[in-house]
Amino acid sequence: MRPQEETGLAHFLTRYISPLVDLVIRLYMANIFFKSGWLKFQNYMNNDWDSTVFLFTEVHPVPYLSPDVAAILGTAGELGLSTLLALGLFTRFGAFGLLVMTAVIQIVMPTPHVHIIWAIMLGTIFARGGGSLSIDAFLKRLLYMR
Repeated sequence: MRPQEETGLAHFLTRYISPLVDLVIRLYMANIFFKSGWLKFQNYMNNDWDSTVFLFTEVHPVPYLSPDVAAILGTAGELGLSTLLALGLFTRFGAFGLLVMTAVIQIVMPTPHVHIIWAIMLGTIFARGGGSLSIDAFLKRLLYMR
């Protein structure tokens, strides 16, 4: 038996459980950020963008950014990056962007346990990629078919 070959339980976990864990982590984190971005987008659609800008002015101001710019970037990032993460498309890019957002959130609203857990999950996705149940993996298989 070659050193790389897995047998029994290790094979089962790697082949079947690991992809599911990757998917669950991606969907869990995408859901958190998408819901937040969607609420901000709903504010915009309901002509209440001022309440979103207020959040970035008074509740959690982002250093070095105007509240208007922070509100736009935050909303777009939450919606766009979480969608990429959920689909598993450019997964590492999406995970890295949300990891940066998590760091900013931690700086402006310190809540140690929650954001550390988010950072660990997003860091795992960034390090491992989207897993075999992602569009990234599908495209890779498609491109390398011979």
